[in-house]
Amino acid sequence: MKRQKQHLVPNYSHNDPEDPIAVKATDILPHLPSGIFDKASFINTVMSVSPDCSGTTIDWMLHSLRTQGLLGSAGAGRYYLESDATAGRKKYSFPHSPEYLEIENKISGTYPHISFQMWELIQMNDFVNHLIAKNVIFIEVEGMLVDTVFELLHKDYPYAMVQPDTETFFRQRAPETDIVVQKLLSEAPSPDDRHSCKIEKLIVDLFSKRLSGRLIERSEYRRIVEDVFHKYNINETRMFRYARRRNLYDEIVSFLTKQTDVKLLTI
Repeated sequence: MKRQKQHLVPNYSHNDPEDPIAVKATDILPHLPSGIFDKASFINTVMSVSPDCSGTTIDWMLHSLRTQGLLGSAGAGRYYLESDATAGRKKYSFPHSPEYLEIENKISGTYPHISFQMWELIQMNDFVNHLIAKNVIFIEVEGMLVDTVFELLHKDYPYAMVQPDTETFFRQRAPETDIVVQKLLSEAPSPDDRHSCKIEKLIVDLFSKRLSGRLIERSEYRRIVEDVFHKYNINETRMFRYARRRNLYDEIVSFLTKQTDVKLLTI
C-alpha cells in the first residue's frame, strides 16, 4: 500500500514564553523599523538577527507577535509596532447615562439575538469646546428589525423617532432626551460592552451625510479628532474599512492629513 505524503504544518497554537523560538520572536521587536513595514522587511530583520531561521519559523514568529498584540496590521500584508500606535494611550470607554442603559436592557431582554449598537451624543462632551446640553440616544439595528425595535421603544418613549431626516428630527424633538432608531450598516465595527459603538465608528459617523453628521458644528471636528487620537488607541484599519463602506474614506483621510496634527500609521 502506497504511503501518503505528510505535509508538516507549523504549530501556531504553541506560545510558551520559555520556548526559544517565542523568545526570538519578542527579541526581534527592537530591531523592527518604525512606521509601516511589509513582510519582506520583517523577514530581512529576522534574518539579520538570526540568520538560521527557516521560513516556517519566521511565519510562526509573525503569527505569534500578531496574536500577542505586539504587531498591528495596516492591511495588505503591512504591519506596525503596536507600541508606536498605543504609547501613552488607552482603550476608549464611556460611562453611559441611566436612560441609555435602560433602553439597552429593554432591547437585549426582549430580543436577545438581534444585532444592534448604541451611542449617545453626550459622549462628544469629552472632546468639544461647547458642551452639549440635550442628549440624543442612537440605536442602530440590523435592517429588517428597525421598525420592530422602534415599536418596542415607542410604547415607553413616545417621542422616539425612526430614521428621521434632519428636518424631521428638529421638528419633532422630545422635551428631554431624543431617541433615534435607524438602520445599522453592514461592516460597522463590532460594538463594545453594553452594545456601545466603538470610537472608530463614531469618528466616521461624524462625517456622515445622515443625522449623526449634522448635530455637531464642523468647527468642533478638529478638536474632537485630535483629542480622540491623542488619548485613545485607534484601530486605523477598522476605521478606514468602515469609512470605505460609507464612501467617506477620501474625505476623512483628507481632513486628518490636512486639517489636524494626527499622525496616521496606515497612510
